[in-house]
Amino acid sequence: MFKPVLSIIFTFLSCGGAFAAQKIVTFDAAMSPEAQARLIESRGGRVVKEFAFINAVLADFPDSKMAADISRAPGVAAAEDDEEIYWLGSEETSFAEAAALSARDIRDGVPQPVQPPAVSTPPAPVAPVYISTVSVEGKIDRMPWGVGKMLVPQVWARTKGKGARVAVLDTGADCAHPDLAPNCTFGYNTLNPGAVPFDDGGHGTHVAGIIAGALNWNGMVGVAPEATILPVKVLNSSGTGKVSQIIDGLGWAVQQRVDIINMSLGAPKYSDAQSKAVKAAREAGILVVSAAGNDAGPVNYPAAYEDSLAVASMDFSNKIAGSSSRGPEIDFIAPGVKIFSSYPGGKFMVMSGTSQAAPHISGLAALAVGLGVKGPDALRAALTKASYNVGLPPQEQGAGLPVAFYMVKNILAAQK
Repeated sequence: MFKPVLSIIFTFLSCGGAFAAQKIVTFDAAMSPEAQARLIESRGGRVVKEFAFINAVLADFPDSKMAADISRAPGVAAAEDDEEIYWLGSEETSFAEAAALSARDIRDGVPQPVQPPAVSTPPAPVAPVYISTVSVEGKIDRMPWGVGKMLVPQVWARTKGKGARVAVLDTGADCAHPDLAPNCTFGYNTLNPGAVPFDDGGHGTHVAGIIAGALNWNGMVGVAPEATILPVKVLNSSGTGKVSQIIDGLGWAVQQRVDIINMSLGAPKYSDAQSKAVKAAREAGILVVSAAGNDAGPVNYPAAYEDSLAVASMDFSNKIAGSSSRGPEIDFIAPGVKIFSSYPGGKFMVMSGTSQAAPHISGLAALAVGLGVKGPDALRAALTKASYNVGLPPQEQGAGLPVAFYMVKNILAAQK
């Protein structure tokens, strides 16, 4: 007696309005958008989103067979599934040392930097929760220890990154946070294009603070405290997102003509369309900086693409973080263990991962942009020339740890 009901269900699912498969389809350069749409429709599909900057579309198809057939159609360069992927790897949040620190905690001066235990032999250096910087009036701002290690405060008299525009592709950003509000501008939400790219996960706010937390003597300060952050929400609160959403975010950043794109995200799976999007960003004059990954294995994507800088993570004692990915694609290493930064709701947090290392490099690049250095090749060269060998093999540190003081000194010398 259930057969008529099942028949109705099967009829409904097989009708033209029900779509079962989504593909990112890349076309030959000669094919126009109109021709692309006609081809997709001729295979029973429909175009959901155009990615004109890489001559591709996101398309829905009624079944997996039709979706597979599109890859063999004339004029199609490639077709791949639009997968939902977890992009944050094994990121670590240190609740023991800085569990959702409030603005009042910071103003009152707690917690204190961690002290090494009293032992008979000298212990390895222990990272402080933060390093304090003091104004001439005696006011205090807190910075991640990496900002001090890279000799960043020594260059703030010359550049704080003013004029540099950094797109942060992540879980969004809490632009109402007191340390982001002065530098945060309009952004884009790929998950819901009509909505504000608010951070419902915390990860993006933490990353944005490392890049450009404001020097306002009330909370925390980032590497380039006058750079502009454009938040681009490509991940949900759990750190997952579709490949098409990251491509969409890259395309938006290209349209905005930003100087730097920071992607503190990664996954082991290669995507031809995503690779083309990263290349298009670089060809548009944008430096793309990506986290290497946190699986202690090969460098993840997008960091592994040739057109992106891949950043590994180091601890306070100049050792590569145990979870950091590594390989010949690594370009630089940067602080990424127990990094203090902003967190949604006016709070602060200590987090670890290559996600925290990458924004240190993006922040340094923003400082260089503030001095007039433009374009991915020039920025990469400035970072490389200022890099310090921390004693690790190239597959772990690349060119080494860039130091802001030397970078700015080199840039100013070349401008004379």
